[in-house]
Amino acid sequence: MIIIAILFISVGLMFLVYPHNITNASDQQIRDRVITSRWVGGSIIVLACLFLIMGTFQLFDQASHHIGH
Repeated sequence: MIIIAILFISVGLMFLVYPHNITNASDQQIRDRVITSRWVGGSIIVLACLFLIMGTFQLFDQASHHIGH
């Protein structure tokens, strides 16, 4: 679970800091791609954080179920 979350976070960071030099694009197209890339990167990082939170809740649930028996 942690390895998958680390992979998601690294992909999200790649989208956030990826160089956006495109040769045959106007400034507006480059700006739009940068904004879209940042949204995608941020969304992937948030997804990974939620994945870790849900995994933690699942571990707590399994531990409490084990204690009850």
